[in-house]
Amino acid sequence: MRRKERAVTDAAQIAEILSRCETLSVAFGGGAPYVVPMHFGFREEGGRFCLYLHCAGEGEKLRRMRDDPRAAFAAVARQDVRPAPVACRYTTAYESVCGEGVLSFAEGEEKREGLTRLMAQLAPGRAFEWNEEALTAVTVLRLDVREINGKRSA
Repeated sequence: MRRKERAVTDAAQIAEILSRCETLSVAFGGGAPYVVPMHFGFREEGGRFCLYLHCAGEGEKLRRMRDDPRAAFAAVARQDVRPAPVACRYTTAYESVCGEGVLSFAEGEEKREGLTRLMAQLAPGRAFEWNEEALTAVTVLRLDVREINGKRSA
């Protein structure tokens, strides 16, 4: 990272930024660049992050994932444009998280956990019960994060 003074390296601070993000843009491999904004949930344990995503059981995302399970991601929690008298002096106050990792399918109890974390991200404080038919119909992806970087500008 070029601007080291803006780096957020503490896992708890990165988790706090992620907790305020509504979507995560995921770049799938498998050929030409393919980026999709997705709802997500996450967990952090000992500085290691795991992201959960959901999608249909078929389609371009899964085709690309099967070809190449590597993925990159980016999320922005806050972005405030700061005007200036001259165009090149405009700036932005922001908080963001970027990283990369490897995708796999969440199965069994982990699928339920992934959906629970995803819904906690979308609707904090609400509890949800999972219908087995609905669980069968949805695909939950697990993104094991290998590298993660937070960045903040006041």
